[in-house]
Formats: sequence, structure tokens, C-alpha cells
Amino acid sequence: MDNIQGNPTKTFFIEMITRDISIKDAILDLLDNSIDGANRINSVDYSNLYIEIFISKDEFIVKDNCGGFSLDTAKKYAFRFGRPDDAPKADGSVGRFGVGMKRALFKIGHRFEVESKSNPDHFQIYVDVAEWKNKKKQVKLADDIMIQEEDWSFTSNNISDGTTNLTENGTYIRVDNLNKDVASTFSEDSFLSGLKTDIERLLNLSLEKGIKIVLNGEELNKKGIVLFNDAAKPYVVKGKYGNVSFKVVAGLSHVGDPSSSGWYIYCNDRLVLEADTSEITGWNSDGIPKFHVDYVMFKGVVFLDSEETIDLPLTTTKRGIDATSDVYKKVLFYMREGLSSVLAFLKKVRKFGDQANNYRKLLGEQEDKIAVIELRNLEIGRPRIFSEPELDMDIVAEKNEWCRISFGADRKTADRAKQNSETSSYKQLGEYIFDYYLKMEDLEQNE
Repeated sequence: MDNIQGNPTKTFFIEMITRDISIKDAILDLLDNSIDGANRINSVDYSNLYIEIFISKDEFIVKDNCGGFSLDTAKKYAFRFGRPDDAPKADGSVGRFGVGMKRALFKIGHRFEVESKSNPDHFQIYVDVAEWKNKKKQVKLADDIMIQEEDWSFTSNNISDGTTNLTENGTYIRVDNLNKDVASTFSEDSFLSGLKTDIERLLNLSLEKGIKIVLNGEELNKKGIVLFNDAAKPYVVKGKYGNVSFKVVAGLSHVGDPSSSGWYIYCNDRLVLEADTSEITGWNSDGIPKFHVDYVMFKGVVFLDSEETIDLPLTTTKRGIDATSDVYKKVLFYMREGLSSVLAFLKKVRKFGDQANNYRKLLGEQEDKIAVIELRNLEIGRPRIFSEPELDMDIVAEKNEWCRISFGADRKTADRAKQNSETSSYKQLGEYIFDYYLKMEDLEQNE
């Protein structure tokens, strides 16, 4: 009987599996590791913890004070390609398959160093990817036959505080000799702007918990999800399926950009689906209509949490949901129920005709904002019930007494009129013209 080789190659991992993830997602994978460290320190409050990111065309650096990891963890798990069966529980982390950090580092550049300080260990791992790719080891077969195989191991070095990049427990990662396309991308202002936005959105729950994230010297801001509190009590349900705890909140938000409407799904505090209005979150299926601008006020949030990340319905890039998961199918039932109850109300609003927009605006004026972190602790007064808001329709009708006046004009003429009227905008110019007309009319009536 002959043995047939089935083991992977380094080339496949370095050049192929890295294609499945974008540069932004590779960076977010590394930030997820820092967040996991913060979670091990204190799962509720991340105050006094930070992540610093520096990006240029020559190097990439991420540094944190989120506890680091032990040398034993590095040897047995952190640098393995895949998660071993005997790996300890993930304890609510986002990391799932054991490929995130390595895939991210190979995606970014040809050389990297990882330094970790975690009492009592303080060590560094330095890798030149080209050298590591060609690294071989001697393997003894039967009859003293020696063959060479790929050596997948890394070498660590203990370091002294005098040569360290860390003064407290944490992790320091530096990548240089960047891949050509990465170096080019890192030079683009639009990339850095987009990365900033992605971090603020996808890690907003961690920012709500108080962690400080700095990108090229700029501190990032939390971006909370808004639901109504007083004007409309949202639909809320929570429960547990297997090892996964879930919470579904569906309600009304402000009247704004339709692209922000829909479902937001968090897995262990990581936003994995944002403003979704597709069939995967219940729209356009089982009697629920397609998303329409009349439903712009709908917003739903789902929290999925598990000590074992493998139980969560996550894709490998953490940018999507595995809709075939039994857990997700269970939660989707409640999502559809909440969605149906809120849309039933919004359909009524649509029947108000000309007063519908005024009604929506009045709802927005009455909103009491709830940050995402507060939704976790939202008490369930009447589970699985959405309470419709009450508004005085006389006030709504009064809004119809107002109208918008607009007209076009030659820009040069309009600019001359703006200068002569000492107004600073075309809107102010329009108001000035309207007031001028009323004053002239009053003068004519008084003559």
C-alpha cells in the first residue's frame, strides 16, 4: 500500500489563501486579536487600554497594551496554521479558525516581527517570509532513510526590557518589506480614510467599552446605532440556542440615509453584518416585502455571543453570516417577527399621504438615542412586542402649512445678488429675497 501526500504547502498559504481577504480585513484581523486580549482583562470595561496603528508605504505597525500572550500559547496555538483540536476555549473571542494573524501578516509584507509581553514571558518572533518558505527539516523514515520536508515552525527569542518595544503587557507587531500592491495602497489617503471608517463602524462596541484606538496619530470615535426609546418601545427578545446566547432588538430610528437602515448583527461584539436589507436577514421572504424607502426608519440589532467562537454563524472573513447555521435559522425566526411588527406600523404611516413625511420627522424629533452598548442591557418589559408611538395628528397637520420655495438662477447673477445682500449662502439669499418682497408689499399697502 502506497501513501499519497495530502499535506498543504507554504506557497499555497502565502500566495493563495491570502487572496480570500482584503487588506482592510487583514488589518481588522490583527485588531481583533488586540480586542480579544482586552476582553480577557475585563470583558465589560476597556478603559485605560489602547491600540495604536501606524501605516506608511514602508511599514505597518500595531501596538497595544491588551495583555499580550504567553510563550506557551505562541508555541502551541498562536502560530499554528489552523486551530488545534486541543486548543483551550476561545472565551468569547472573535478569532475562530486559527489563520487570522498569520494570513494577515503574509498578506501585508515579506518580513514581520511579533513581540509579546505577558508576565512572566517576554519574547520576540522575527520572520523573513522568503527564508521561512525555503526552510526544511530532516525527517527519518524506516530503514534509516532521511528525507527533507517543509519546516513550518518559527523561532522565538527572549528579549530584555532594554531592547523592547513594550513597557507594559501587550503586543507589538511590525511588518516591513511590504508587498508591492500593499505599499501602493497604504500611500492612498482614500484607503486610510476608508480604514478609519471601517474600524469605527465594525469595532464600535469595543470603542463604546472605552478602548482607545489611534490611527496614524488620530484617535478614532465610536459610532453608535440609534433606536427609539420613549416614542416607540422596540421589539426585544433574548434567549439561548446551544452554546450561543442571542438578543434581537427591532425598532425605529431617525429619518436619514436609507443606506443606514436595516439589520446590524454582532458576533462577540464584532459587527459582521451592517444595514442589511437582503433576504439573508428576512427581507423579501415569507410574506415580508422588499426594502423600500417607506421603511427607512426601520433598524434592528442582533447580538450573538458564545465562549466558543466556532459555534457562531461567522464566515472566515467575519464580514458575513452563514445563513445555513442552525443557530442563525433559530434567531432569524425572531428577526422576521420583529421586522413584521415594525413594518406593519410603517405601512400605516405610508397611508397618511402628504402628512407621512411630517409624521416621520416628528418621530425623529422625539427620539431618545440609545447607544449600542446600552442595548445589551435593555430590559424586556413586554417581550416580543413592538409598541407604536403616539403623536398628535393635529401637530402633524400643522406641519403641512409650511412649504419649500425654490427657483433657479444664473450663477453669476446669483453671486452678485449674494454679495450685494451680504448673505453667505444661496439659502440665505433666498430668504433675503423673500423677506425683501414682503417688506416691499407692506410699503405698497401703507402708501
